[in-house]
Amino acid sequence: MSKKHENNTQYKFILIGDSSVGKTSIFKKITTEIFSVKNISTIGMDKRTLNFKDIEVNINGENKKMDFDLILFDTAGQERYRSITKTYFQSSDGVIILYDITNKKSFEGVETWLDSLDQVLSTWKTNHYVVTLLGNKLDLVTNGEKQREVEEEEASKLCSDKDIYWGGECSVKDFSVEELNDILITTWKNYVEKFGPKEAVTSQKRMSGSQYIKKPKKNHFC
Repeated sequence: MSKKHENNTQYKFILIGDSSVGKTSIFKKITTEIFSVKNISTIGMDKRTLNFKDIEVNINGENKKMDFDLILFDTAGQERYRSITKTYFQSSDGVIILYDITNKKSFEGVETWLDSLDQVLSTWKTNHYVVTLLGNKLDLVTNGEKQREVEEEEASKLCSDKDIYWGGECSVKDFSVEELNDILITTWKNYVEKFGPKEAVTSQKRMSGSQYIKKPKKNHFC
C-alpha cells in the first residue's frame, strides 16, 4: 500500500461485533502492522485511510485493475456504546462483522448486529453495502488454549440464511498483514462486482458530500 491518492475512489468499511472479538486488534495490525494482546476498549470509533493499488476485479466479465482508498473504521462493541456505533453505519460500503469462534455468545450476537444494520441502513437513500462475516481467534483453538464453540458450517449457514458473505475464520495474531488485507480486498471486490465501481471522489466532490455509484447488478451471495 502506498500513501493516499488525492483523487482515488473512496470506500468506507466499518468493523463491528461484540466487545473483545478482535475488532481493535485487526484494525491495529492492518494499520500499524503490530499485534497487541491487550487493547483498551474502543469508545466511539477510530479510523484510518488505506490505499490499495492495481487490485484486479471482474466487472461485467472483464478483469480490470483498480486503485482505491479504503477508509476503515473501528467501533465500540459494548452495549452502552452501540447507539454511538450506529451513527457510523450510514454511508458504509462494506461492513465486516467479527465474532469469536471460542465464544458462542459473540456469534449469537451477529443477528442483533444485522438487525441494527437493517434498521439504520434501510432508511438510508441507497442501501449500497455488503456484509462479510468473519470468525476470529483461530489460534486459540489451534494451540489448544480454548475449545471451539462455533463450527464453520454453522457460520456459513447463517451467511446463506441472511444473504451475507462468509469471510471464513482467521487469527489476527497469526495472520500476516497481507492475509488480513485480503479480507478487506475480497469484501471490496464483492461490493464492486455487485454494484459496480464508484467514481473517483475529487476534493470538490468531497466538499459537496456527493456519492457516485453505478446502477447495482444482481445480488451474488455465498
